[in-house]
Amino acid sequence: MYLDEEIIHFSQKIIEYSNALGSIYVEEYQRFLKHEYADLSAKQELTLELLRTKTRTINELADYFSISASAASQLISKLEQLGYVKREINPHNRREIIVDFAQKGHEYHKNIEGIQLHMIQKYYAKLSKEDLKTLLSLYEKIYSIAKETP
Repeated sequence: MYLDEEIIHFSQKIIEYSNALGSIYVEEYQRFLKHEYADLSAKQELTLELLRTKTRTINELADYFSISASAASQLISKLEQLGYVKREINPHNRREIIVDFAQKGHEYHKNIEGIQLHMIQKYYAKLSKEDLKTLLSLYEKIYSIAKETP
């Protein structure tokens, strides 16, 4: 498949800016959270991020990380020992284990929301609503393409 030189150029610049923004965001998060959550690995932090949107089963976490259910259970065990998560049997399917926030996990979630609000005020609030809608639409499109492409 032939790619137009301009498409390659624009795409490379987008990737470059995306990576640079990612680095800035990581620095912001680390500045606010590093000391308080230094006991967490990157995979544990990502697990907590997944739980911020909804409870997950062990199997869903295993699928997300492309690991075995046993390995996902070990990951959850460590977070459970640290007080971030708790496990419950799914009342609708007793063979499933649901993972949800424990007290420390709720505190983590609250802190992340505070950081996100800080970042919204610092960066995104300086854009017009129309620019934000356009940016969101473009991210949704590229995400949809990424999800559909094997």
